[in-house]
Amino acid sequence: MKLAYVVVALAVASATANAEVVADPTAPAAPVPAAAPVPATENAPAIASVPAPASTPAPYSGPHVTVMWAPIRLIIPLGEITVEYRVANKLGVSIEVGGGKRTLTVGMTDVTGTEYEAGAQVRYYVLGDFHKGMEVGAEILDEYVDFKELPAGVAGAAAGGVTVGPFIGYKVATHVGFTFEIQGGARYLVVDPHVSGQGSPMIDQRWEPLAHINFGWSF
Repeated sequence: MKLAYVVVALAVASATANAEVVADPTAPAAPVPAAAPVPATENAPAIASVPAPASTPAPYSGPHVTVMWAPIRLIIPLGEITVEYRVANKLGVSIEVGGGKRTLTVGMTDVTGTEYEAGAQVRYYVLGDFHKGMEVGAEILDEYVDFKELPAGVAGAAAGGVTVGPFIGYKVATHVGFTFEIQGGARYLVVDPHVSGQGSPMIDQRWEPLAHINFGWSF
């Protein structure tokens, strides 16, 4: 009896080990997890392209003032100083002052007087700028000459006067500041010169050449 019980027990255990788990068809199905909701997509607003800001020109870093003297006037002899100021990149205005001796030859006699001059120019740089370029402009110049002592036989003397005229020129300033300028043109006598002594000036030609050669410094 004990042996039979053991055999039966082993048979039951073997059958249980080899049995497959069969789902009960009557049991309710396990709930399927719901899929995560997909967020609704909205039309993203279009991003308008913004144009790059226009580049601004670099500020002017060149000289603003030029001071020059005219060695060619020493032939008279006369000292002359010109100061030019930069109004804009292509526009300058200048004043010139000077003084010295002025000698006239009347017949065989030299008459010497003292000259004072003052003038102004407007310059426009058609090529280049205030620092370096070709300029066109106009000048007004007042030359006053006083002959205090007239030699015997000379009743009166006159020189100078007020002249105006156009010119063309070229100016260049190096990076260290040294400046050279040359101008050429014509000027017209609009106001007769002052007469020292008696008489009136004898003017044969009212048009005169206008010439300047200047050296100086820009800063």
